[in-house]
Amino acid sequence: MKFLLAAIGLVLGAHCAMASALEMGVNLHDSTSTAENAAIAAIMKQRNFKSARIGLVWDRNESLKHDVAARIKANGRGSNTQAVLNPQYTFDHSCPQNFAAVERTAYAQTAGMVDRFKDVITDFELMNEITDRPELQAEVPRNSGTDAAMYEDKPCYATMVAVLKGMTRAIADARTQSGLPLRIILGLSSRDWGFPNFLLGKGIRWDVTGFHIYPYYTHNSLLSDPWYGAGGPLAQLAKFGKPVHINEFNCNEIYDPKYRNQPGDVLFEQCMKSLDRHLGELRRQTIANIERIHIYELRDSQWFTGPESRFGLMYDLTRPKPHLYLATAFAGGELSAAERSQITSRGLFSERRATPESDAAWARR
Repeated sequence: MKFLLAAIGLVLGAHCAMASALEMGVNLHDSTSTAENAAIAAIMKQRNFKSARIGLVWDRNESLKHDVAARIKANGRGSNTQAVLNPQYTFDHSCPQNFAAVERTAYAQTAGMVDRFKDVITDFELMNEITDRPELQAEVPRNSGTDAAMYEDKPCYATMVAVLKGMTRAIADARTQSGLPLRIILGLSSRDWGFPNFLLGKGIRWDVTGFHIYPYYTHNSLLSDPWYGAGGPLAQLAKFGKPVHINEFNCNEIYDPKYRNQPGDVLFEQCMKSLDRHLGELRRQTIANIERIHIYELRDSQWFTGPESRFGLMYDLTRPKPHLYLATAFAGGELSAAERSQITSRGLFSERRATPESDAAWARR
């Protein structure tokens, strides 16, 4: 599962240049050609999606991913890509207990990935959804680890500490040696607030806290939902005193087996209402320093089955869903009159969810 919002000034057929510290972006899966990468970068530029999130694996030829990151960077205006780093331990669930060897391997494999991409990427994430791993859930069930002490004296968590020590050292050393502003992202996907505190106790440091969240339209507000703890998820994330990337975001309706991936379907339409509601709240909140929101994802993943195949803002790179137009509105990107109508006809992006400045810009168009 892992999101970027800008001040809104929508233009019918012309790009809006309004700036904001809060960006909107998308998750990308593998492309098959440089031509496909060029199309992705062009869509992102048109829609004002400033950032992409990709995954890297230590032993794969990732030249096409380097190409797409370079093309996105060339869009200018602060366009960027961030990478999820996957050393061999992403795929190894055996919890090896030779911690020195684990740390050395994680360091070397991370250093190789960072070295190959540091010219086009500066933000690097430590694996993906760490506390969702089955061997770690067997030791501390997901959504129950609010106390750092719960993670102590657990063999698989001890292995993960060694992995993360190696990874963070590699990124920090690359930052020092290159002089580049490389940042470390620690991602969370549940209310396991004790886990980051556990890592701090082990000497592991990061620069940006990532978070994945997929709310239903009917869920409590992300600004206050008590299920996540006092003050809601944003208040909990703010406690770590770091910028926040909501690096996977979409509606939860897509997981419903009754969901049909087409306009007019009840859950399809409710998904758009969910995006509208929760993005609107995230856009106006002042609880946490949210830098970026990455929608999961730009296009449907046809190689998956079930819900994972239908999270795209587009069916493919030539066939948008109306979700794309709504995300474009929040990003302040380019919309045609017909695309804008897809939003207004649904009563989305309404005055009560927008700032006064962007409301005025929208009304003038």
